[in-house]
Amino acid sequence: MPRLLTLMALALLAGAAAAEDYLRNKAEVEALLSGATLNGVYLRTQSAYTLEFRADGTLVDKNGAGARWWVNDSGQYCREWLSGRLAGNRACMDLAVEGQRVVIYSSGKKVAEGELVR
Repeated sequence: MPRLLTLMALALLAGAAAAEDYLRNKAEVEALLSGATLNGVYLRTQSAYTLEFRADGTLVDKNGAGARWWVNDSGQYCREWLSGRLAGNRACMDLAVEGQRVVIYSSGKKVAEGELVR
């Protein structure tokens, strides 16, 4: 039983450490995304995922759907889809850098990861 409790405590600490690794500086996140393209994987479907973060605040995915993007005061990446199958969907998500990859978290769950290119 003590070993199980130790493992559970370690798992909880690992989850908390991940939350502390989220990028929280608004200017840093804006500079990271502005003018960059994220090439990666959407983890829920294991499908190729491409987001083009244009410097003018527009966002385009690999299918041509358009959105607007911004960074809130908490340093979260936010977007509102204006066209495509997700039109009207608005969300703010956490970002983290893990090695050479940028990871997008929604409600604490890793949903996408990839490399940013300019």
